[in-house]
Amino acid sequence: MENKKNKCVFLDRDGVLNKDIGYLKSTDQLIILPGVIEALKKLKEAEFLLIIVTNQSGIAKGFFYEDDLKKVHNALLAIFKKNNVYIDDIFYCPHHKDGTVKPYNIPCNCRKPDTKMIKDSVIKYNIDLRKSYLVGDKDTDIQLAINAGLKSFYVKNDMYEYDKNVVSDYTVDNLAEAAEIIIEISNNI
Repeated sequence: MENKKNKCVFLDRDGVLNKDIGYLKSTDQLIILPGVIEALKKLKEAEFLLIIVTNQSGIAKGFFYEDDLKKVHNALLAIFKKNNVYIDDIFYCPHHKDGTVKPYNIPCNCRKPDTKMIKDSVIKYNIDLRKSYLVGDKDTDIQLAINAGLKSFYVKNDMYEYDKNVVSDYTVDNLAEAAEIIIEISNNI
């Protein structure tokens, strides 16, 4: 019997799922973006795994602690669960080579655009990258998708400078628009 591989939508957190405020360090700063709940429900109905992959250098830089991040993630998951949306996993990188907090102030292979978070997900969840996607709002997200062999969706974000040399497969206004395209593509494969 053939081992069926899963399809996945990898999601950046800040700017895709919730409002990007810079360094999100407490649950009272957590604001879910419009249309996110419905988009995630549609992706789940289309049998996609939903995995968050997020750089959290604020830990290495001393802006917040790993416990603060866990509280934010628990609050995020609780909001989704209350709305019958289930995230399969969250992978995060707490490192930054220019950080000030040990042991996080190191170069690593999990910080986007490096691919460790994706590779770990593939192993843990038996994911077929050819049927999977990444939705992000920064160059590092799109570069991660390219490095990992994923189709990429760039959610427009005017908070950051965008490098025109890092080209996504699709440019969208929000996760809802990305979800519609992903579902349409997957229905035609």
